[in-house]
Formats: sequence, C-alpha cells, structure tokens
Amino acid sequence: MITLENVCKTFDAKEGKVEAVRDVSLNIKQSEIFGIIGFSGAGKSTLVRCINLLERPTSGRVYIDGIELTGLSEHELRQARRRIGMIFQQFNLFASRTVFQNIAYPLRRGGLTSKGIGDKVHELLELVDLSDKETAYPSQLSGGQKQRVAIARALANDPNLLLCDEATSALDPQTTLSILKLLKKLNIQLGLTIVVITHEMSVVKEICDKVAVMENGFVVEQGEVFSIFANPKTHISQDFIDTTTNLSKINSLIEEKNAITSLKPGECVLKFRYLEKNAAEALVSTISRRFNIDVNIIFANLDWISGAPLGGLVSVVSGDRRGIDAAIEYLESKNVEVEVILDARADVENHTKCYGEA
Repeated sequence: MITLENVCKTFDAKEGKVEAVRDVSLNIKQSEIFGIIGFSGAGKSTLVRCINLLERPTSGRVYIDGIELTGLSEHELRQARRRIGMIFQQFNLFASRTVFQNIAYPLRRGGLTSKGIGDKVHELLELVDLSDKETAYPSQLSGGQKQRVAIARALANDPNLLLCDEATSALDPQTTLSILKLLKKLNIQLGLTIVVITHEMSVVKEICDKVAVMENGFVVEQGEVFSIFANPKTHISQDFIDTTTNLSKINSLIEEKNAITSLKPGECVLKFRYLEKNAAEALVSTISRRFNIDVNIIFANLDWISGAPLGGLVSVVSGDRRGIDAAIEYLESKNVEVEVILDARADVENHTKCYGEA
C-alpha cells in the first residue's frame, strides 16, 4: 500500500544542513501494522511526515495505493490526504470545543447534512468506546480518552491509512495498552493500515507485524517483528530489545561481582535465546533429565510476539562437563542460541566462550 523509494529529507540549520532522513526505502502492505522505531533524533517522526507530505522529501518518491504523492499538485495532494488519518503525542484537540465538535470538525466540508454529521460522530464515538462523552470538553477527559477522541477524529473521513506519531508516549503503561488494543481492533475491524512511530520496543512488540529500526536518519534493519526480536542484526536493535527483557541484567551483576556470579567449581552461567517459535517446548526439564545436569534459572523472559512465544533465560548450570556440552549441542539442534557467560569448569582456560551464532 505504501512504497518509499530512496526518500531523503534535509533541513537547513544555522550549523549547516541536517540530514534527518537518508535514503529510506520501505514497502508497507495493505492492512499491516508497521512500526518505525528509533531513539530521539533518529529521523522517525520526519519520515512519517514524509509519508503524507507534511514534510516534502528533498529527494525520493512516495507512493500510496499506487499513486505517487510526490508528483501531485497541491490540490490533488489535499484530496489524497483525506484518505490518510494522523494522530499525535499531544492529541491536538480544540480545547474550546466538545468531544462531538472536535470529531465533527473534519466533516464540515464533506457535504454531509447536520443529521449525517451527527450519525457519523455517534458511530465513531461508539467505535472508540466514548459514547457517553460527546458533550464533555478535553479538559474533562483523561489522557487515554483524549487520544480516543483524536483517533475518532482521524477516522472521520474514512481513511484507509492511519499514521501514529508517538501516539502513546504521553500515556501511562495501562492506558498505552488500552490504546494499542483499540488500534489493533481498528486494524482488524476496518482493514486499516497503521504506521506506528515510537521509541518504545514494547509498543512494537504488542501490535506490530513488521518493524523498521532507524538510526541517524537511516533504516538500519527491518523485517517481521518476531524475526527482529529473535535474531537482531544490529546493536541498536539489540539495545531496544534489551529494554523489554531482564536477561541483560546478568552483565551488570558480573560487573558488580554479585554473589550469584561467584561460581563453584564445575559450574557455568549459560544464556539461552530462542530463535524460532519453539519457546513453548520444555527444553530446560529435558536437558536436566537427559544429560543429568542441574539448571538453576536466574532470569527468564517469555513473551508472545506475533502470536508465538519467544524468550530466553539465564541459568547457573552444574554437572559433568560432557553432560553440559551435550546439553548445549542439543539446544543448538533445537535452534536455541547458547552463550557461556561465565565458566568455572576445571578444564576451561578462557572464562568467556560462545557457541553457535553467539
């Protein structure tokens, strides 16, 4: 549905030219929820504004439904934008207008009668679960309710594309989850294509089908969310993933020389990462029984991503060296990445050793 071809956006600043977006090419399918993630200054918000040409690219092309937006006149572009909804972090509601009036605002030039506008607003209020708030003013609403009003207003002209620029960043975790569930419902119920701009990997994990990771204006990695989480190719992707899991805490415990990392002879610390949709298998109990080793789990993390379980764990493992090596080989055969974080086995010279792809 959306194709970006070599999109670049450069701004003139006092200190010189700023390349906010650099040679970005993306393909987003119809009815997909596509995440674009990056830290502050990565260029993600500029990129999403290039999709509807609120920022006109310095170079490159933007296509939506096969129409090249970058080749349209201003009048044609205004018409095309009616099919693109957008919501923002700060809601952008009219403080002096009621919920009803805020949602009705984009309908005023659509040729609808007063009754037609009323029917449409009521339909949208029901869709976002705010039927009892039509006479309220924004100051009387919670943050989550304000964002629901903003979503309803963005849907007023029946768009087939919704752009969400940090739409949950001003919300608490529980409210964020409710808004993400609403977006997922709209995606399924309306067949809406949604592009989510965020700096939170937890948002991507919750609802996105695919994700592009941005750094310094470039898209450095993109693909299915499950694949990115299971096997990140870049340090920036791994950094984002680490914000959603506690597995990396073992590194700080080692640096702090925490007592849990003081191993007895014959012990080692292993980190398992599931690379395929097999995290539901009872692998820990299997290796413990089959290879006669003890597995003491220190940290564990299991999530459901794109409808499949994914996770990993960090454990102190003890037992016969051959049994531990055989267990590692068995795990690798199940496409589980195994990393030896610390090793106190008698015949190991190096204290850090990696297996498989680690």
